[in-house]
Amino acid sequence: MRENKQHKIEVHVAAICFNDKNEVLVLKRAQNRKLYPGLWECGGGQVEIGESFEKAIIRQMKEEAGIIINPIKPFGTYEIDIPDNPQKKIPGIKFVCKLLKYYNTRKPKLSKEHTKYKWLGIHQINGLTFIPNIKKDIKTAHQLLTGLSTNK
Repeated sequence: MRENKQHKIEVHVAAICFNDKNEVLVLKRAQNRKLYPGLWECGGGQVEIGESFEKAIIRQMKEEAGIIINPIKPFGTYEIDIPDNPQKKIPGIKFVCKLLKYYNTRKPKLSKEHTKYKWLGIHQINGLTFIPNIKKDIKTAHQLLTGLSTNK
């Protein structure tokens, strides 16, 4: 019964964020990161206790990239495999997002988790080395976003 035993697990959110030119924001992970050092991703992280998935992704992108976003739509789930961690798999939810504005700047402001950022067109992502499945997620999110805008 839930009342007798509660499990503490880590859950994540991930954002695929596009600007008004339909360019995607990509972030290079710092070399000191335990998982996937130096690879490119799109941002996200852990959901805090009491936080909705939408609030978590808004907070994460503000903290990691200094951007204010609108999480348009969740579009799938993922798992992070960490064999040497007590929680072997960390589940997550992916969101397609739109940039609303920069937070107190005119460009992304990175946290220490990342060393570089780029805004790229969908056809420019092939030259970078991403964490697993991110290229596919970017393409899926782009299709969802462009499909949503043509259906209005």
